[in-house]
Amino acid sequence: MKNKKDEFILKSAVAAAAVFVSLALNAAWWPEPDRSAEIVSNGMDCAALEKALAKVEAENRNQPYTIVRARQLAVIFDNTRLAVATNDVFVDWWPDWSILASSASKRCAPIIAANANALGPAARGVAGTHWAYRSMIDTSHVCPDWESILQLGPKGLAERARARLATAANEKERAFLISVIEAYEAMQRLCVRWAAAADSRGAKECAATLRAIAEHPPKTLRQALQLMLVYDRCQEVEYEPVRTQGLFDRLYIKFYRDDIAAGRQTRASAKELVREVFNKFSRQAHPMNKSISFGGYDNDGNPVWNELTEIAFEVHYERNDVNPKLAFRYGKKTPREHLLKVARSLAAGRTSIVFFNEETAREMFLRRGKDEADIANALLVGCYEPAIQGREVIASMAAWVNLARAVESPFRSGLSADGFRIGPDCPLPENYVAFEREYIRQVRALIASALNATRILEKNWTEINPSPLMSGSFRDAIERARDAYDGGCRYNQSGVMLSGFGTVVDSLAAVKWLIEDQKLVTMSELREIIAADWKGHDELRRRVRRAAPKWGNNDDRADVIAKRIYSVIAATVNSEPNGHGGTFQSGFWSINHDAIFGKHTGATPDGRKAGEVISRNNMATTGCGYAGATALILSNAKLDQAEAADGHIVDLVLPQSFAAGKDGVERIAAMLEAFSATGGMCLHLNCFSAEMLRDAVKNPAKYADMQVRICGWNVRWGELSKSERERFLKTAEAQEN
Repeated sequence: MKNKKDEFILKSAVAAAAVFVSLALNAAWWPEPDRSAEIVSNGMDCAALEKALAKVEAENRNQPYTIVRARQLAVIFDNTRLAVATNDVFVDWWPDWSILASSASKRCAPIIAANANALGPAARGVAGTHWAYRSMIDTSHVCPDWESILQLGPKGLAERARARLATAANEKERAFLISVIEAYEAMQRLCVRWAAAADSRGAKECAATLRAIAEHPPKTLRQALQLMLVYDRCQEVEYEPVRTQGLFDRLYIKFYRDDIAAGRQTRASAKELVREVFNKFSRQAHPMNKSISFGGYDNDGNPVWNELTEIAFEVHYERNDVNPKLAFRYGKKTPREHLLKVARSLAAGRTSIVFFNEETAREMFLRRGKDEADIANALLVGCYEPAIQGREVIASMAAWVNLARAVESPFRSGLSADGFRIGPDCPLPENYVAFEREYIRQVRALIASALNATRILEKNWTEINPSPLMSGSFRDAIERARDAYDGGCRYNQSGVMLSGFGTVVDSLAAVKWLIEDQKLVTMSELREIIAADWKGHDELRRRVRRAAPKWGNNDDRADVIAKRIYSVIAATVNSEPNGHGGTFQSGFWSINHDAIFGKHTGATPDGRKAGEVISRNNMATTGCGYAGATALILSNAKLDQAEAADGHIVDLVLPQSFAAGKDGVERIAAMLEAFSATGGMCLHLNCFSAEMLRDAVKNPAKYADMQVRICGWNVRWGELSKSERERFLKTAEAQEN
């Protein structure tokens, strides 16, 4: 029986299949906690708002859609019911914020119909579900231009757009800039309305803060943090979930220091403001957690660690909560004392942290044409997708590709097990070299189909989901007078999520081991075994699972294959133009899609049966990581991770003993340094013993509050499904055997 969070994830995945352009895991789908007691009834309810929004669209049908969107935002900001708790420090939410969530999907239908021939099978939606790939308009992975937001405030952002309007070159530019102005003027009015609501609840200081940010850029830490929360909610109303709050310790340090110098705050009171912001994000209950970045190197190459870095990690440790999640940039120059302070949280089971390696990131960004000065403002968006703060919208899940499906097609003349055309016709390969060559040909064709479909959709992006408010935050979009999704950013990439890498490598290694190394079967016999889903071949399957080379064990028999395949796939993706003025970029990760992809993937030569999960992210296949965490790091180190511009994550499951005792924090810090030295890009971890997990599987209530890092976010053990719990157990047991 699945719990609510598992049901949410499943429904999200199904919805993404049912509508071809379902915007990735949109925030409007998650089950929010009951906050009805906070609602101040001084506005329209949802039904009334929907009528008002329809009226705006009808009255402006001859206007560019960006104008329609801005005026719909104004209707919401001017009329929605607002929420304030008694004596609130900050406000962050109102009940009908997701009311525009369905509009983009509705506008997709005619575009899909008009491009049905070019889209091919993908246009059939759920009727043609094959789970070989998905293509989307990905609005859900966004880092706005936080620097501009905090420097200008909503009034200044409107004025910046108005100044650029005077030099607009054509009607398209004028329409975009007018929509930005109207959106931010409406945001100013929202702040004033919210202030009145706060007054009615006795939250006088909160009300004063809201009135201040309506009139001028924030001058205090409290004003800056409140503006961040207001902006976050407003952008999500526009249907672009804010998937990072930016480089927190850099963005807010001036406000903190000014407050301390002026006597407005003490360290202790400022810490309570940070705690309250973290509490707000926790109450929002985003199932993938809100992300906040820290650390890294500045423009002079010096490690960043300041008073707010220290405070934030203290608050993270003390709260012992899964939300928000923290991203920490670090590298060879990062002092050990800083790593120790972060490692303290990990050793204590506060594992909602992902690590981003400076040196590999820098090389990756340079290869993708990013400016040296911009790299200092790099961060992770969403789970672990690299981006430059304020200079790009990465669209990191514009396409999802199930790499394991292309393992099926060499056996079936280019078809998947369920008859979907993966790639060109082909004869059955004669030997392993021919099989690997054919896999590469098939997976390239699969990727080409996914990118073509995504490209078509992206060319229609601003007709589906224009973003005047979000785009208005970007200095480049205002300078170019173009929507951020229409080439308005300095960098305009689209990410491709490439899933099942470990299953692919294990399968290719198994073909070689079965046919050439051990000479146990012929290629024709293996084809029949796979077609029969390993039925009648239990002993052979056991041998493959136990003895054939496996990715993630520092075994060159598998890792050499992995290196070749990784390079080919990355080059295939990274060379392709996208549909909004940039290029696609490869991301080797899966989040939780290993389960839904696996459900629709046929049997594979590594002994995996049809419907079983495929490998997750860049881990060893579940139960096959026999050599432990160090071996997994070393296998990944053989890959050129700087080619994974959309991200490459290593999930570590360390023995519980590794983090235990007085030396546990030192061991974790040393491991982080070693990971950086090997050229790894991103890493997160859990510390579990098989013995403890066996007890936790049998007695889940006993461990209900234990934090678990899963995919790219944290949950509690009690929120995991039985299958996920058993999967963690198998991973831990494999390492201890």
